Amino acid sequence: MLVFLLLLTQATSPLDQLAAKLQAAPAWQAEFSQSFVPAGLTRGSQEHGTFTFAHPSRVRFDYQSDPKRTFAVDGSLARMVDAEAGTCQALELSQGAWASLPLVTLTDPGALRGFFTVEEKAEAITLLPRQPSPELARVVVHLGPDGLPQEVLVEDGSGNLNLFRFSRWRAQKTVARELFSPSLPGQPSCLPGGDNPRPQR
Repeated sequence: MLVFLLLLTQATSPLDQLAAKLQAAPAWQAEFSQSFVPAGLTRGSQEHGTFTFAHPSRVRFDYQSDPKRTFAVDGSLARMVDAEAGTCQALELSQGAWASLPLVTLTDPGALRGFFTVEEKAEAITLLPRQPSPELARVVVHLGPDGLPQEVLVEDGSGNLNLFRFSRWRAQKTVARELFSPSLPGQPSCLPGGDNPRPQR
């Protein structure tokens, strides 16, 4: 707690304060909902589940809405596992795709400011890529009363929107790194371009 208070004391901007808060615990979990709205539309599909984050660059989404699946990232390696379908897909993320993931860049304000132009208000942080790409046009982080992200809006270069809403944040004392390398039951974690067989039934 003392370290956390010292970090907040030294933090001078909303981004620095958010980074300090996220760094105050080894990992965090929250409930999330995700809405994808294609460009030109006002409504889109919605899913929900549990979100896990461990700094500096590990995230996991456990989707509880159908189809139930897990999407996890460790560094720049992403995996999507659908146990019911028997599929495990892995790929290396481009810089733009990696930067569009909620929270992965927020614990290192120095590096983030090298990649983004940052616009800060007390309740919102807007990130605009210094080198625009089709994958990412802007990220807007809206902070809740607890100082943690309440909404994260990601817009790509075509105008498609991904809106993540977070609630019930709770700090975690420890999270195993293996959590961010999901696999099919009884199988090793899949690799990009690898042969990823269906599980035996």
